[in-house]
Amino acid sequence: MRKIIIYITLLTALGYISCKKQYTPQLASVSVNFLAVDGPIVSGDSTFIRLSRTTKLSDTTQNKAELKATVSVENDQKILFPLTEKGKGVYVLGVTNFDVARKYRLNIKTSDGKIYQSDFVPMKVTPAIDSIYFKQTDPTEITFYADAHDDANGTRYYRWDYKDTWAYVPIYHTVYQYKNGIISTVTPDSPDDLSVCYRWSNSNLIIIGSTAKLAQDVMKQQQLFSITNASEKIAHVYTIQLHQYALTKEGFEYYQNLKTNTEQIGSIFDAQPTILTGNIHCITNPTELVIGYVSASTIANRQFNLLEKNDPLKAYEVNLNPNYFKVTRYAYPQPFLVDCISSHDTTSVSPRPWLLNGPYEGDLNVISLSTRTRLNNAFAKGDSLLFDLGFGAHTVTYIYAPKACVDCRLRFNATNIRPAYFPRIQ
Repeated sequence: MRKIIIYITLLTALGYISCKKQYTPQLASVSVNFLAVDGPIVSGDSTFIRLSRTTKLSDTTQNKAELKATVSVENDQKILFPLTEKGKGVYVLGVTNFDVARKYRLNIKTSDGKIYQSDFVPMKVTPAIDSIYFKQTDPTEITFYADAHDDANGTRYYRWDYKDTWAYVPIYHTVYQYKNGIISTVTPDSPDDLSVCYRWSNSNLIIIGSTAKLAQDVMKQQQLFSITNASEKIAHVYTIQLHQYALTKEGFEYYQNLKTNTEQIGSIFDAQPTILTGNIHCITNPTELVIGYVSASTIANRQFNLLEKNDPLKAYEVNLNPNYFKVTRYAYPQPFLVDCISSHDTTSVSPRPWLLNGPYEGDLNVISLSTRTRLNNAFAKGDSLLFDLGFGAHTVTYIYAPKACVDCRLRFNATNIRPAYFPRIQ
């Protein structure tokens, strides 16, 4: 009897499987191409407004910039402050000190003649950022926090965003260079120094906080973001430029709903999506949906530098070959370390570059014809670079490697020119 029951159960299961068909839902036609407006009106710094259009999920272009629009900030005395288009849907107003006693709105006229306006909002005064700090929240993770307060108890609603910048290094350090047939030393932190590069990114998190339920307007341990030792950002020096904005209650509620819709939906137990009602309207077609909320405030800025010596998440080493050599896991290029090694001598304990020997006459640029010919041949394709020299009694060793192992600038969105705000790597 038991065998019969099992047999019937298997047949039933197979029946379900055999009847399973791929289901492609026929979605009703949904209007898209709504205008999306992103960015606050800022006093005391530049104002950046980004205009784009919503697209279908099936569209290959997810970020459709709104170009050739006319954008301006207007105060409640009808004084206009025009923004300049910078490309890719970004419109900029240079540093402007707005009157905090006035109210402001954003005016937009798109290239198709439609007019959009935000509601007038007060120019909120943002208090200073008291501090930025981090805590080790896991053996492989640190979390950054910020503190702020308003003695007048008038802010209550806060928003933050940030720009972070970090340094990284290639496999080989540039000491000498061979350029236009001339060998010269490389000055550290100069445009010829290819040993340290810098990358940066802007936050895409919605970071908000409120003290509305507290007796005092004191924001303590506002969590910003976390980072783990899997990230190259914290391999050397890591810098955060934090920006703080005061919000109205309505602005805070908008960002709160936006945060819920974008970050906290994934199961039936999460908060369900809500309609985002902003404060921007299409004047020429009042029924048209517009995405976004325009706030206005002064800005508070503060920078935090995480130096390598203060970083509890140390860059651990990776063995390319247990018997060969170790390099920091953050060393660029990853994961092509093998391309930076000229020899597979398993007795080596360090990277092995390419070597070329020649006679040394006491002057780096007194090079024999045969040696210069060999150097020119080595660098003829432009895919290798000299980065160091080794000196003997009567010989010089020219040390070089593939360009990707020497020139840190080859990475996307990277520069070897140290930003003025970035600490020098010791």
